[in-house]
Amino acid sequence: MSLTEYHKLTSRELLALTNKVRNLIDHWGEDGRYKEAVLKNVIKRFLPEKYSIGTGFVIKQTENRGEHLSSRQIDLIIYDDASPILFKEGDFVILTPDAVRGIIEVKANLQNQGLTEVLTQANENGKFIFSGKEYKKQSFFNGIFSFEGYNNNFNLDIFSENYTASNLPFFEDDNYNQFKVNHVSLNENWFVKVWQEELHPHSLYNLNELSFSFFISNLIDTLSNKSVQRNNFIWYATDKELNLRRQF
Repeated sequence: MSLTEYHKLTSRELLALTNKVRNLIDHWGEDGRYKEAVLKNVIKRFLPEKYSIGTGFVIKQTENRGEHLSSRQIDLIIYDDASPILFKEGDFVILTPDAVRGIIEVKANLQNQGLTEVLTQANENGKFIFSGKEYKKQSFFNGIFSFEGYNNNFNLDIFSENYTASNLPFFEDDNYNQFKVNHVSLNENWFVKVWQEELHPHSLYNLNELSFSFFISNLIDTLSNKSVQRNNFIWYATDKELNLRRQF
């Protein structure tokens, strides 16, 4: 029996399923949508019953009755089933900010698709949603999930600089620490987590085939009522601090 091997199988399954489609088609748009669907279906297995996951938009009201603002389309939205839903057709949803507990941008290769641009957009999505929430003490998951990229010996200095640059436009916002991107899987091995109270809040870990599992476990931890924390040796099969490579 091995919890480490169990969690590594999540990474292997995600990569195997997406590679199956890549071997059959060369249409990158459809390949990207399939990656979203694969990740969504895997996350569904772990979600508490009170939550659902879909794709779509978040809209919020303005000061003028009959007018509203809309977010960009968000790859994956985790929402509370106890909240009302404006529109739902299959997994496509349109929600108000109060319903949303987490968002995820899904990328085939974050390194190729532009770290700074993707992070900036994800921060903008988080800011848009969080600004529309009345109750702002509730934990909010803002994640980026990349299936590939940053393999071999990528430059940690350049990575840290580009990552930090994506946060600069949001530093002055009072809610910045609550809505900013807080979890990133660069690939199945590299994982970034934000620790809110640290002087250098971003920690970059090299987790052999466990990055995807850590990403999902942190999402469930955000949603759960301390269950993951009480059973953290089960949800986190290795001590990530032993694999810390950079703080910035």
